This record gives sequence, structure tokens and C-alpha cells, in this order.
Amino acid sequence: MSRKSSLGRGLDALLARPAEPQPEAGGPQVQTLKIEQIVQAAYQPRQVFAPEALAELAQSIRDKGVLQPLLVRPRAEHFEIVAGERRWRASQLAGLTELPVIIRDLGDREALEIAIVENLQREDLGPLEEARAYQTLMEQGLNQEGVAQAVGKSRSAVSNALRLLTLPEAALRALDAGQISAGHARAILSQPDTDRAWALEQITSRNLSVRDAEALKRERRADTPVRVNPPRAYRQLELDLSRRTGTRVRITGEDKGRVELNFGSREELDRLLNLLGYAEE
Repeated sequence: MSRKSSLGRGLDALLARPAEPQPEAGGPQVQTLKIEQIVQAAYQPRQVFAPEALAELAQSIRDKGVLQPLLVRPRAEHFEIVAGERRWRASQLAGLTELPVIIRDLGDREALEIAIVENLQREDLGPLEEARAYQTLMEQGLNQEGVAQAVGKSRSAVSNALRLLTLPEAALRALDAGQISAGHARAILSQPDTDRAWALEQITSRNLSVRDAEALKRERRADTPVRVNPPRAYRQLELDLSRRTGTRVRITGEDKGRVELNFGSREELDRLLNLLGYAEE
């Protein structure tokens, strides 16, 4: 089975669904919009657009035009990109004034599903972009099984991707910057909490392979204090809350204690506050 046909319902199936009944058979109708009528996607899982790759695509568009129309949805006086933001950006570099589009009236969740599927089919998403996209789908009301069905992945693949969001902040930055791979990140997560910063330093300073990273084990002196793990139920609860919130959660204490949620930016804090139902007056 091809990678494309294994991804959820498939991008072709999503595109082929007409917005309203059409008397004639055939594919979706392609229209032309002025480039200033098209705006950036509100739900774009891909955050990094390499300038060199955009420049190459812009040159290809100058030579051959835009061969595949963008998928957009109506938004007030504009049309928001659902799939094709890279082509839209490159077309601006190429100096185009109009673009071919397919217009569909899509809800937020379906727009995000299509955007994720398109990027996964093109292998454009980094591991954290993928994980954050899955987390956004969960915030739209899906559970992990629903996310897996929507994007054509196994539930374990979705769960493993979401687990990356529980990395320490320094490891998240390293993964985002491409200094470590997703395999390195999973090796870091296999370490005790107190050794994860050490494992990251070992991987980056020694340029370890994933296999070597998986074999890391910190030697301890006899007088090194050992952290007492919380009760089993709390460790499972930490994991469940981390998956739900998309950030590292730590619970300390037994009958009394505290719950800690980690965030790395103001935007991340705002997301957690919204998830908890808090809104500033």
C-alpha cells in the first residue's frame, strides 16, 4: 500500500467532496483568485519554510507556473489557505498576481486534518510540528484514537509523537533546531527525569548516534541521593496529563502536594490557560 493511500481518508477524497451538489460529474472546479485575496492558514502545522527551498520552488513556478491549485476556504472577505501555503509563499516570490484554487467550505477541524495529511504525504513536517498538530486536533475535541483515524496513523504513532512534547525545554529547542533527531529525543525520554539534561548534553557534545544515545547510562557515586519516585498511580497520572496538555506535568506529594505544568513561552502559557478554561477579563 502506498504512503498516500494509507493516510486517513486521503487528500484526494477530501478534495473531491463538493461543497454543494453539482449536476455534472468530474473533479473539483478550479477557480482563479488574486493573490491578495488569499491569506495565511490559521491552522498550519508546518512552521518552518526553508528559504532555499522556497527560492527553488519560486524559480520552478516562474518557468512552469503553479501546476497544482491551492485548497482554500472562505473567510469574511478573504480566502484562507487549507493546503498549499508553500506554493502561495513561493508564488509571491515569483511575482505572480493570481493563483489557481479550489474553494471548499470547511470547518476548523477538517481544515486542520487536511493540512496535516497534505504535509505528512509530502514528509514536510518536523517531529515537533507533527506532535503539536496532533495536540491541536485533540484540543478540537478528538482523542488519540480519533486523531489516529483522521490522519491515517496508528494510535501508538500518535501517542509517541505527543510524548515528545514532554521533553525538557532545552531538548525541545534542540529538536526544533535539528540538533537532535526524534530517535535521540525518545532516548532522552527513556532516561530518569533527573538525567535528561545530562543525556542531551552527552548526545550533542559527543555527536552520538541514536543507538549510542539509547545505550547511555549515567554512573552514580554511592553517596548520590536517589530520587524517590511518586506512587505508581501518580506516575501514570503524570503521563496521562502530559499527553492531554501537551507539556511536561509533575506531581509531588501524596495526600498533599502540588501539580506542576511546564511552559516555554507566553504563547505556551496562554494555550495551557485556555485549555484549563481560564480567560482574562
